[in-house]
Amino acid sequence: MDPLQGPAMPPPPGEVSNLDNPPNSNHLALGVQVGTFVITTIFFLLRMYGRVVMLKKFQAEEMMAILAYGNYFGAIFSSFKMLKYPGYMVHTWNVRLIDVVPTTYVQTTQWVFVYGVFYSIVLPLLKVAIMIEWIRLFVPTNKAKSPFFWGVCVISFIQVTSGIAIAIALNLQCTPHERIWDFRVEGKCFNLFYLQVISASIQLGSDLAMFCLPQHTIWTLKMSWQKRLGVASIFSMGILAIVAAAFRLDVTIQHGADPDSIYSLGPIVFWASAEQTCGFFILCVPCLPKIIQEAGIIPALKKGTGMMHSGSNSKHTGSSFARGGNTKTSVSANKDYYQLEEEGMNMKNLSESTEHLHAGSHGQAITRTTRVTITTNDNRSISDTDSKNGGWGN
Repeated sequence: MDPLQGPAMPPPPGEVSNLDNPPNSNHLALGVQVGTFVITTIFFLLRMYGRVVMLKKFQAEEMMAILAYGNYFGAIFSSFKMLKYPGYMVHTWNVRLIDVVPTTYVQTTQWVFVYGVFYSIVLPLLKVAIMIEWIRLFVPTNKAKSPFFWGVCVISFIQVTSGIAIAIALNLQCTPHERIWDFRVEGKCFNLFYLQVISASIQLGSDLAMFCLPQHTIWTLKMSWQKRLGVASIFSMGILAIVAAAFRLDVTIQHGADPDSIYSLGPIVFWASAEQTCGFFILCVPCLPKIIQEAGIIPALKKGTGMMHSGSNSKHTGSSFARGGNTKTSVSANKDYYQLEEEGMNMKNLSESTEHLHAGSHGQAITRTTRVTITTNDNRSISDTDSKNGGWGN
């Protein structure tokens, strides 16, 4: 029997190799990969629509997002190819050795290698794009004097240099290059496990730093604490990326210690895909409020739940400056002024990457004028804008 037709590793005691129809978790893998791909694509298209179509802006962040999505597509395509050879969460003793050693560029090891290279490019592009947008938002001027700016520079430098270094190292892990996916070729390779752990650790550390970095700036903004809380909650979406990166590091360490390496490869791909999806989501978040506002989603929800009529109760609560009789009160105010309180965090300015949220940007100005008129049954009128007789009309 040709050894290449045998199992890739001997089965453990009590196990029998099933080389023809090995049990797998391809249905789970297909659900995860299709789900992350659809969600990522939606977020990417929302970003392009919000920035390019609605705001008519195409800046460095958009170019990086396009490049990141192109590389993400290459990674997700590779992950789909792994469904056939060898399948997801298939034990190594249920895989033929010939399926691990390819004769063409279509088998297991190459697609794992290709996925790793694309993954190493996607995350740096996304994170640098996110931080460039943060600089536009929080540090529009006097960048050299801002600790936030230099923190962003350090994280971006680490992302760019590590991304390039890891992509190069993946391609140079074996000499000659073909030995990366074909152990029949004579040559030398270094232990890839350490590179994988370093890569996962860098991404987790960067996610933690990116989560903490804007918090001080947000909580020193000259706005009410409720508004600051709204901004902080949006920037706290980075917790999702931290969770994905932490699990990815954990399964990577387990993979390095597991002799059943083909089986333990699946969870790494799952969490790496989740990491990339979180990156696109975080990049898209600033555009969502603008899109929601333009689409009229919140007013439609309020109308459907009857919340639009809650303001009418103010006409029946109370009170007048006159004794007896019915009182009718009408208040006219700028609708936009209440937009934050009524519809949640107004991120119109944020989605346009303007400089309205950085500290010290709010000078003294008239933000609204309000006219209150009270009419009683004895035909007297009171107006807070009447300067005669102490404000009381005759």
